Amino acid sequence: MRDQEIDEQDLAFVRELGKHVNKWVAILNYGTATEAIVASGETISEARQAAELKGFTDVIFFKSPSGERSFVP
Repeated sequence: MRDQEIDEQDLAFVRELGKHVNKWVAILNYGTATEAIVASGETISEARQAAELKGFTDVIFFKSPSGERSFVP
């Protein structure tokens, strides 16, 4: 279980997520110390295709919130 405090890794993830507002993102190694956004798209299909083109097939998809909402990891 991850510590409930927000650490620098969580903040870095939220900053990166902010670059993909209101898009689907493909996340590699979700919930681990090495989680990373590897692709994004307007649709989940676009995000999947972009991830696969980069060689990532084992990813989790997440719809990034719009800029009007907050996200707490």
